[in-house]
Order: sequence, then structure tokens, then C-alpha cells
Amino acid sequence: MSVQENAPSGPPSGPPAAPEPPGTDEAGLVENRLLRVTLYGLGCIAAALGLIGAFLPVMPTVPFLLVAVWCFSRSSPRFHHWLYTHPTFGPPIRNWFQHGIVPLKGKLYAVGGMAVSWLLTVIFVFDDWLKPALMGGTMVLIGLYVCTRPSRVAVE
Repeated sequence: MSVQENAPSGPPSGPPAAPEPPGTDEAGLVENRLLRVTLYGLGCIAAALGLIGAFLPVMPTVPFLLVAVWCFSRSSPRFHHWLYTHPTFGPPIRNWFQHGIVPLKGKLYAVGGMAVSWLLTVIFVFDDWLKPALMGGTMVLIGLYVCTRPSRVAVE
């Protein structure tokens, strides 16, 4: 039998399958039913907020979806798999879990959003210096963390 007889004929049909999400086996499920239902509910709320954030410019999408994926990984393998392999929302989730990637656009939105919200709260909400200083310090630390994450997959 020659090699050509075993080779598939024609190009592959359809896009390549997404990698299986980590923790999709039932071993990661929480055994306590009340906790599992609570995590499922939190996952649904986080997913809903992430979907709302996809349409509202002032609300983040991916951070809520990351929380939803984590909650679903402990409560519902079906929803975990659905969100992790979703054609639109799956790639940034997989990039985070597999490579720790935050795209440059996401970094700009995150840092810009924090700066604008800090400035607006300083102008319109706070009347002393301690609360804005604590809020700003926290935002600087979060901004540093976000900005130090890689923006794309490292080429070896």
C-alpha cells in the first residue's frame, strides 16, 4: 500500500477544532450541591454582564467572561465548554488561559477606562484626598499588572 492511498483526498472540511478547555473533565466539579449551584448562578451573571459589555463601550467583556469560565469550570462542564470554544468569545479566553495574553487594544481600554473613571470620581464624588489616593493606587497596581502581560504569543 502506498502513502498516497492513505492520504486524505482534498482539503480539510471546515475550520480547525478549538483545543479542549482545561478542566472540562468532571473531576473539577464542586461536590457540594449548594456551592455548585451558587457558582453556576455567578457564572450566568458574569456571562450576562460580559455579553452586555460586548455592546456597551463603558463595560468590560473579557474579565466577566473569564470569571464565568472559572465558575462554569467548577459547576457546569457543558457551559464551560460552550464559552471556552465560542467562535467570538473563545479566542480571547483561550489566549488568557493558555498564554496569559492581554491584547494591546485591551490594555489601552483598561488603562484608559481606569484613568477616566478615576478622574471623574475625583471631580464629582470625593471631597477629601485619602479615598482618591487609595483608589488611584489600586488602579495603578492593576494597570501595571495588565500592562506587563504579553500582548501576543511569543515566537520561539
